Amino acid sequence: MIVLRGYFYDGKTSAQVPADCRVYDSGAVQVVAAKSGESLLKLPCFELRASARLAHTQRYLYFPQGQTFETEDNRAVDEVLARFRKRPWLHAVHQMESRKRYLLVCLAVMLAIAWVAGRYGVPAVARGIAHHLPPSVVESVGGQTLAMLDRAIFRPSRLEPSEQERLGTHFRALVQAHADFGLRVAFRRGGRLGANAFALPNGTIVFTDEMVRLARSDDELLAVLAHEAGHVAHRHGIQRIIQDSLLAFAIRAVTGDVSGTSEMFLGLPVVLTELAYSREFEREADQYALRYLRSQAVSPRHFANLMRRLQEQKQLEGLDLPGPWSNYLSTHPATEERLLDFEGAMD
Repeated sequence: MIVLRGYFYDGKTSAQVPADCRVYDSGAVQVVAAKSGESLLKLPCFELRASARLAHTQRYLYFPQGQTFETEDNRAVDEVLARFRKRPWLHAVHQMESRKRYLLVCLAVMLAIAWVAGRYGVPAVARGIAHHLPPSVVESVGGQTLAMLDRAIFRPSRLEPSEQERLGTHFRALVQAHADFGLRVAFRRGGRLGANAFALPNGTIVFTDEMVRLARSDDELLAVLAHEAGHVAHRHGIQRIIQDSLLAFAIRAVTGDVSGTSEMFLGLPVVLTELAYSREFEREADQYALRYLRSQAVSPRHFANLMRRLQEQKQLEGLDLPGPWSNYLSTHPATEERLLDFEGAMD
């Protein structure tokens, strides 16, 4: 006979009765009050169910007529279940959590699955969504983003109207070639963003005055425009927004609602993953620009020349663009690997 000590609930009231649950070798079950010895329940055979074992929390035995027996004697419950072969399938969870080796294996598998999902699954899903969003949604996102930047960062351009018109004429062929993407060029004074150019999801490509002044020829700016047109054509902007949202949702789904210090540490994988995505986006936009420039007999070296000049200026001025905008509004870092593609291309 196995005796479990705990509390009995009759299933009709909330009364808690200290009791013993006796499980006989024949399979019969009897629950008796601990103080009076009164019989509270009898079963001729083993027909009860037991809750799964989770660490050292209380266990519950459930009887056919709705009664419940609560006990902290996990070892005795396991012995009863082992004898009568009634272990719930969740008992395997306890077996795994009780052994560090299994825990480490499960942790490694979970991290591997999370990495694969974040590295390949999320981008694939985001890419599919980005290319099937209605144009009205993309236009709304781009318009709201530019309006927000105009309020917080940008100032009206100080470029002469004649200069803006000249550049518009020089860009016209490329803009018309991307009419399906709603490509259009806007000029703004960049302020603390300095020399920069970037594409919004709705096809608006913003050049800062500082970038225009840094260029030594209109073809250099055309090369940058071709690169940004690649971002628009591949819908990188809206894809990045979707990726951020999916990654944040996945973290909250796995960890629950996080805040404060824990949120900072949990956000690090998102930042690191996003850096990898950005590099992939840049490579795609680079290849797009190379193909366009070659088709128009424009030397790809123009892009490399302007990027090197931008890099030198940043190093001289110490512009590392701190703050929340530095990651989203990337200045397209001029790495040697990227620029060699442009410098080694056929003129």
